Amino acid sequence: MENEGTKTMRGLVSSRRGLVVIVIAAVLVLTGVVLGGNFWYQNRNYVSTDNARISAPLISVSTVASCQVISVDVELGSYVEKGQKVATVGQPRSASPADRQGLKDIPLGRAIVEAPVSGYVAAIWAYPGAVVSPGQPIATLYDISNVWVTANIKETNIYRIKSGQQVEIKVDMLGGAKLKGKVEGVAAATAASFSLLPQNTTTANFTKVAQVVPVKIAIENPAGYLLVPGTSVEVRIAVR
Repeated sequence: MENEGTKTMRGLVSSRRGLVVIVIAAVLVLTGVVLGGNFWYQNRNYVSTDNARISAPLISVSTVASCQVISVDVELGSYVEKGQKVATVGQPRSASPADRQGLKDIPLGRAIVEAPVSGYVAAIWAYPGAVVSPGQPIATLYDISNVWVTANIKETNIYRIKSGQQVEIKVDMLGGAKLKGKVEGVAAATAASFSLLPQNTTTANFTKVAQVVPVKIAIENPAGYLLVPGTSVEVRIAVR
């Protein structure tokens, strides 16, 4: 037979367990309400995507005539000012393309190839001794004075995007640093429209796939950060 003290202790333990269960259940419910409310608020007021990247004009540095490269005076990733020497070229002496390689004869009529814009060297395509055709790039620069974000937004959300909306930009290569931006415009075609292999089908078998539409976002006050074209960012567009 249990005495009164044992019954009392068991009642206290049971009541405490019940209280703990109630508290845990209340915390879980409250957490669910908070998370659900935050999810509803974010979806109602913002459109977000991590399908976005830094973009900038890529400028080819080339010549207008066939010539032989004498020297390349920049390095990959180096900064150049507009008008700075990028390469020196000359007219090959030999008429035979096979004899032009390796600077067997010093080219005639040396000329300087200058940078058309200020920016960073994104690629070098030719080296001393190479013969380049008219318009063939010797190097590629990207113009740091005109950098923006291209964000691919799902077609189901594109109706909510308007020019002038404020944007928060999270830059991966800067350790998640956040910059501010503004929507400049929405493309009049989906990203797939520019594909070399369009996703059109002429058969009866069709699977609907959500398309994305490119949105151009201007970056406000990049604060001297070096933003490399092609690197990933996350954007959150305030639609209300």
